[in-house]
Amino acid sequence: MSTSFGSNSQGEHHLFTPQEATKMLPDVSEKMKALIAKKKLLDAQKDEVERYNLIGLRTDASTEKAKRLDFLAEDMMKTIRELEDLGLTVRDIDFGLVDFPAERYGEKVFLCWRFGEADVGYWHRPEEGFGGRRTLKNQLVSP
Repeated sequence: MSTSFGSNSQGEHHLFTPQEATKMLPDVSEKMKALIAKKKLLDAQKDEVERYNLIGLRTDASTEKAKRLDFLAEDMMKTIRELEDLGLTVRDIDFGLVDFPAERYGEKVFLCWRFGEADVGYWHRPEEGFGGRRTLKNQLVSP
């Protein structure tokens, strides 16, 4: 589901300022909260279905749980697509990591936000990821 740098699923390019990204957080945060909850539910149900399969127990209940897993996975992909349509990249559901494409002194970078943070206050280079994140304080990030 990856798009090119700064592109949404329709191929439109947009680079975010920290202010623009922070302004989007209420909607992004709501979607990520739902996505994280769905992922936890999916993981728990997946473990249960795998236990049924491991012991060779096929019941109506296990078949129904497997169908719910498929539905949950599809629902999660829908939410991820909605975020990608905004021009964002979901990096890690478990940690709630989202990147906003941006530019810093002419260099392509990502503004980095983690679920629960009050604003978009970090950035990193594409090859560095979360581990290379730096604070935006006193850092110029241009549109």
